[in-house]
Amino acid sequence: MPTFEASKLTAYAIAVVSISVGVGLLTGLLGYDVPPHFRYTFGVVLLLMGIYRYVVTRFRPKPSKWRRFTNVDEEE
Repeated sequence: MPTFEASKLTAYAIAVVSISVGVGLLTGLLGYDVPPHFRYTFGVVLLLMGIYRYVVTRFRPKPSKWRRFTNVDEEE
């Protein structure tokens, strides 16, 4: 079973919270006393940020276990 990293857990948590708050703002569940266009703009930004955070975390390349044994960057 692969190990789960704390950074991935944090990134997924941020994605879930951002998406949840974005949807809450767009649907009106979080009723703040602001003009609707501010609420919609902020909701869309949070929703897109959460989706972006999820995609970046999900498709981040896995570090190679052989990388530390090679000095590819130091070769000239």
